[in-house]
Amino acid sequence: MITQFTINLNKGEDTAEREVRWRKRREIITMTVLILAVLVVGYMNFMQNQLSQQVIATKMKTKADITRQLDSLKKTGKNISKEDVLALAKLEKERVLWTKKFLSLGELLPEEMAITYLEYKNNMLLMRFITTIKKDEKEFDKVKGLIDILRASPLFFRDFAAMRLKEQHQTSIEEQTILSFSVLASIERGTESRERRSRGGSLARAVGGGN
Repeated sequence: MITQFTINLNKGEDTAEREVRWRKRREIITMTVLILAVLVVGYMNFMQNQLSQQVIATKMKTKADITRQLDSLKKTGKNISKEDVLALAKLEKERVLWTKKFLSLGELLPEEMAITYLEYKNNMLLMRFITTIKKDEKEFDKVKGLIDILRASPLFFRDFAAMRLKEQHQTSIEEQTILSFSVLASIERGTESRERRSRGGSLARAVGGGN
């Protein structure tokens, strides 16, 4: 009896071919992904470079416009004489800064005291105040204390030559003593003429009760 064996020699070749084919596919897929990634990164770099170029161009255009404007101002500008500069510096140094004075006045007043009226006229500043008086206080001491405070303030008293009490009145309301008084301050000689040229007229303002 003869025994026959059948051997398929193509079986090993088919497996090897499939492995080679899958390896090639993986390589192709990997290369495709890498190429796409490189293309995407390159496109993003290109767009970023374009935006940077636009920003640079805009800044250069703005710089050129500013340069042209400066050149135009230089050509059309007026020459200022030394006398004009000195006159402007003198005016800046000698003018009366009323806004800063009135702001400092509000900060200098005691808590129980208020200003009711301001008037600037004919080289004089009239200020009217109202305050409460305690039983152990004297009217003169209250008024003198405020005048001393104002005189001691460099910002407020600057430009003034003198400051004095003009008038005062005392009234009682429900067992509370109320003192109203006015202080007159005179501007230094020569300052009024400068103020008239720069401001003119008079300054009057009522911020509360009282006449």
